[in-house]
Amino acid sequence: MSEEKLEFTRSFLVLGNLALLVWMFLAFFSAYFYSQVYGWLLLIFTAVTIYAILRRLGCSSCYYCKSCTSGFGRLAGVFFGTGYLKKGSVGNRKVLVGVIYALLALLPAAFLVLSLVEAFAVLKVAVLVCLLAVTAYSALTWR
Repeated sequence: MSEEKLEFTRSFLVLGNLALLVWMFLAFFSAYFYSQVYGWLLLIFTAVTIYAILRRLGCSSCYYCKSCTSGFGRLAGVFFGTGYLKKGSVGNRKVLVGVIYALLALLPAAFLVLSLVEAFAVLKVAVLVCLLAVTAYSALTWR
């Protein structure tokens, strides 16, 4: 095991978690345009999965971090970090992160496309563009 400990700057911690919240709300609105019930269910499920389950799984020990962020630094690292920060944040939770990517990107995009087929609206296109931009940025950090 590497002796290098994870260190999260305050700006990365705050901006990464704000970006994750924005991504969750973009996914919510994408599903909400198709069905209000699906939108609320998606928001609740993703919030619980990310902030209750993944955050707790990521924060099993402060031994691996230089300062305690209660798992919020690891969340930012998983979705918007690079290099060792991303690798240390993910650990063996890649399957769960893949499921969350599907919940935040694939499923909402499908709902939004179906909603656009039913009725075109500029707001829906704007939400789709923003959703795809955040998803692309997060996905590119894995390279």
